[in-house]
Amino acid sequence: MTKLFSFIIIMFLFGCSSKFPEFQYKTLDGELISQENLKGKATVLCVWATWCGDCIREIPELNELAEKYKDNDDVLLLAFSDEDEATVRKSLARYPFNFTHIVNSNEFSDKLKSGVVKHFPQVMVLDKDLTQVFEVTENKEPIFNTLDNHIQEIIKK
Repeated sequence: MTKLFSFIIIMFLFGCSSKFPEFQYKTLDGELISQENLKGKATVLCVWATWCGDCIREIPELNELAEKYKDNDDVLLLAFSDEDEATVRKSLARYPFNFTHIVNSNEFSDKLKSGVVKHFPQVMVLDKDLTQVFEVTENKEPIFNTLDNHIQEIIKK
């Protein structure tokens, strides 16, 4: 029982940090982006993989979201992949995914994982202060309305 209690305390101390992890990457378009770019915006983060069937299945709904907010500077849509640029570009040619893409991001996406093991896809919504207001992993349900509702709530504030 003592070991279980110690494990729970350790997981709480290290796994429940409310501080959003810092990052700095170049996007596939060559832009430098960091957590500073997210401040003051409603942000949807998608951690995905080109080999992940559920990730590919979600792309049309995520593209619908991208289309709805393409002219809204208060919304940022980011896709993180642990894979290399060539692999992601090849997949994007086959399955266009209209988020801003960051590749080779496993160090960052490992910090975002909510379980012991990283699952794909992982989608989260951050508010203007980089506080996570929604997260889902291994999603099998339609996601557009849920994400849209969270974005709308954040924009209204």
